[in-house]
Amino acid sequence: MESKDSSDCTEQTLFDELKALEEHLKAHGPNVNGQNVCSVYMSLAPKLYHLEVALGHFKKWSMTESLSHVCNYIKVDGVI
Repeated sequence: MESKDSSDCTEQTLFDELKALEEHLKAHGPNVNGQNVCSVYMSLAPKLYHLEVALGHFKKWSMTESLSHVCNYIKVDGVI
C-alpha cells in the first residue's frame, strides 16, 4: 500500500496496527478473546478480510508471512 503523499504514514501505521494484532493473537489467540468467539471477532475478521481483498485489488498488497496469526484469524470458521 502506498500513499500519494510521501509524508503520509498510513502504510506504516497500518502495518504497525496489524503487527500489534499479530502479537496479541500470538500470545492470546487464536481469537481476540482466546479460544472464545466474541462480538469483536464477528466484527473484526470480516473487516480484515475486506482490507486484504481491497488492498490486494487496488494496491497489489497482501498480508506478509510475518502476519501468519492475523491470516489464520481471518480464515477461522470459514470467514473466507
